[in-house]
Amino acid sequence: MADYIVLTDSRQQKEAHIISAFDEAGIIHVRTGLPSADYMTIRYSPEKGFYKDYSILIDTKKDLNEILSNLSTGHKRLVNEVNKAHELGCKTFIFLIADSKVKSAEDIKLKTFKHTRLTGEWLLKTMQTFKEHHDCYFMIVPRRTMGKTIINIFNKSES
Repeated sequence: MADYIVLTDSRQQKEAHIISAFDEAGIIHVRTGLPSADYMTIRYSPEKGFYKDYSILIDTKKDLNEILSNLSTGHKRLVNEVNKAHELGCKTFIFLIADSKVKSAEDIKLKTFKHTRLTGEWLLKTMQTFKEHHDCYFMIVPRRTMGKTIINIFNKSES
């Protein structure tokens, strides 16, 4: 049993593959409105009691197409979300992107997208620039392991 509770944003689409990983691991999760990102934790310490832990926030993306769209047409909203996270005390903001075929930066670079002239090379450069300017991270994992990845990230952040 984890020493934390996961909060999931109520505006987030219900992601059964992630929730089932929480259930399998015995992690309590509560759906509620979050000021930034899709997942965060509530922790307990004798000094603070129960508190919202904003140190790590995770925002999930269903695929590279979604992050491409966010970085091109929704750039300002994405910037606002990361800035809000940092205002809350976030030290690690992670965009967790589902994609089973991407194993390296080269795979992103070679990716093609339907209905746009934007390229994988543009996406990779934009992700790198966004990461540098806004102090965040992009992780790409297979969809089926997203829940376990979130659990591993939150387990490693326990202090």
